[in-house]
Amino acid sequence: MYIQILISRYKCVFLYMEDTWMNSFSLLLEKLHEWFGDQPSSIWFQFSRDRHFRLIFSSFHENATTIIPPMTVPHCDSDANDKRYTYESLPSQQMYRFFYENEGQAVICLGHKANQPVILTADQWDLLWFGIRLLLAEEKMTAKAEESKKLFEGIRSISATLDVDQIIRGIIGNALAVIPAADAGLLHLYDPSIDRLIPKATVGFYDTVFKDLKMRVGESIAGKVFEDGIPRMYKTSQETAHAMKDISADNFHSLNHAKALQDLNGLLCVPISRGEKRIGVLVLHQFHQENVFTEYDLDLLQGFADQTSIALQNAELYAEVKQAYEHMAAISAQLQAKHDDWIQRNHIHESIKQLSLQNKGAETIVKTLSKMTGHPIYFADWLEQKMYPEKSLLFFSWDELYTLLNKRRQPVSVNLFSPASGDDQRFCLYPLINGSIFLGCLMLPVDERGLSDLTRMTIEQGSAVLILDLVKKQSISSVLYKRAHDLFQELIVSKGNELFDRAHSMGLQPQATYYVIYAHLTQCHDLALLEANIHRLITRFKWAFNKTQMFVYGFHNHVTLLIRTLGSRDGKDIRERLQQAYDEWELGKEASLSIGVGSMASGIEQISKSYEEAKKAALYLTNRSRSGVVHYKDLGINRLMLNQSQADIDAFIHDVFAPLWQDPEKYEEWEQTIITYMKCSQSPQLTAKELHIHVNTLYQRLRKVEELLHIDLRDPEDLLKLQLACHLRQEG
Repeated sequence: MYIQILISRYKCVFLYMEDTWMNSFSLLLEKLHEWFGDQPSSIWFQFSRDRHFRLIFSSFHENATTIIPPMTVPHCDSDANDKRYTYESLPSQQMYRFFYENEGQAVICLGHKANQPVILTADQWDLLWFGIRLLLAEEKMTAKAEESKKLFEGIRSISATLDVDQIIRGIIGNALAVIPAADAGLLHLYDPSIDRLIPKATVGFYDTVFKDLKMRVGESIAGKVFEDGIPRMYKTSQETAHAMKDISADNFHSLNHAKALQDLNGLLCVPISRGEKRIGVLVLHQFHQENVFTEYDLDLLQGFADQTSIALQNAELYAEVKQAYEHMAAISAQLQAKHDDWIQRNHIHESIKQLSLQNKGAETIVKTLSKMTGHPIYFADWLEQKMYPEKSLLFFSWDELYTLLNKRRQPVSVNLFSPASGDDQRFCLYPLINGSIFLGCLMLPVDERGLSDLTRMTIEQGSAVLILDLVKKQSISSVLYKRAHDLFQELIVSKGNELFDRAHSMGLQPQATYYVIYAHLTQCHDLALLEANIHRLITRFKWAFNKTQMFVYGFHNHVTLLIRTLGSRDGKDIRERLQQAYDEWELGKEASLSIGVGSMASGIEQISKSYEEAKKAALYLTNRSRSGVVHYKDLGINRLMLNQSQADIDAFIHDVFAPLWQDPEKYEEWEQTIITYMKCSQSPQLTAKELHIHVNTLYQRLRKVEELLHIDLRDPEDLLKLQLACHLRQEG
């Protein structure tokens, strides 16, 4: 006879191998063999957690050609609770049934090999009843041992690791191991930010359940248990489906996608609490197990839920401690970094202070900053429009720099496209501002990492020193300009030998030819800005006439330039260069610029005359609120008006045209006729053509104008008065 151990799918299965239950089970088998002989037999159990009878043991002959037909175990009678055992005889087998109050029953099935059934004595019935009772007790002891083991494992895991996800999954796994009716578990935690229960850990579900499942408080089983804190148990698919009937369509779809809910046969759900506060729920599901849930299972699951609460609290406490430690470590690191940074800043400050004290100049300051920061640094001097280090490539035009930075106080990042490489080069531009004056900028090519805080600090401190150096240089220049102004004024008032002595001291040649240029700046009310513009204009003139002997200075709101000519074309060349300088000035206009050019001075004796002419030409433009370049010789008849105020000129024009201005709408056509007539040199044909009228119509209008203005166009004096009024009006 051979013993076949049938291993059930259920978790509480008797595994009769080697030493496991060897004594009691061997004794039971021995007695069965003694009393029943070689007849095939089987043992079946159905106790409190069993949904159906389960086969525990079966024996048959090795050479048997047929297997015992399937056995049908009838349900107990309603009065079976007052019995300990019964005997039933069926056509194919004999059944010896044993009852255990409030626990269940066991059946020994005996196949028929003889005509007469085996009749047991009372002692034999009792012995079998107690033997099976002993097996049941051993099963319970084994289950309790497994429960204790899993509970202790959960307790150890709480203190053995701080990986909360690992702990929770372990707790769910332990619960499944000791509650045989469950084969899947899901833990929900409450998220107050969205007022929903969300999955935190799962065993037996697909991970898709984490994506969309968000249970409202009071929704389905989990929501109700969380809401009222009452554990719930459902033993059948009908009970479970009824309890879940209010689940939302989205949540049902999410759960069903993670595990087919049509196979759900039972469910346990208990709250997870921390003191009086509920933080989630723990749910066990039965999909394929044949056992049923018991109240003991519900209590056991609550114990695992309490372990989960402790694990979560430990994790939060650990996270708080870790965060506090990391915060302290971060503060310590920040303090150390600040200390190191302070040391470096102090070193940089001392180095830069030495540069300031030693008056090393802009180029030395820029080179030192490049060395200290490890970045190539370029300085664009706006006032002198010069790059440092010298011969450096100007990445931006002066107009672009002025447009980008004139009104800014903070650094600007600019991407500059390079046609040669086809890539963008990023620059960080630091404007240098003194009050309202734009002095220039520092340019740093940077990569995607940008600049470190220490580099920024170094550049900011270096910028301050550089601004101080530029202001100091500008102040020195102002002093030199004042001295140059005094020398020039002494020159133009000197006569005879004194004139030649002063000219010699200034490096002027007595018989050379010179031009005097007078540039007047207006509409600049900021004195510091005016001084910076004077400095910039002088620099521009030096560029324009760098190959010519010159004497230049700025004083108050004007710049005086004395240049020597070397040939007959110098006059035209001077005109072109001055016009180019004016056009460039207009691009970054901070003040209105009027430039006057005097006549060529043949010898030093005529320098004062050229100076007065240049000054008058510039003031001619200024008095008429005009800017540009004008030569004194091009003023023509306007020279006669140089000493007249604009108010006198306006009064003269008004006296001439006043009759026409009494009714502008009526006489506008006549006024335009006389102005056009003077513009066309009193030619009737040209005037009529210009006005698109017949000549006879022109004569009629002219007679009306003569009558209204009380003039005679044939009278030279009246004609000159009208011509002059029209000219001055156009000039104004």
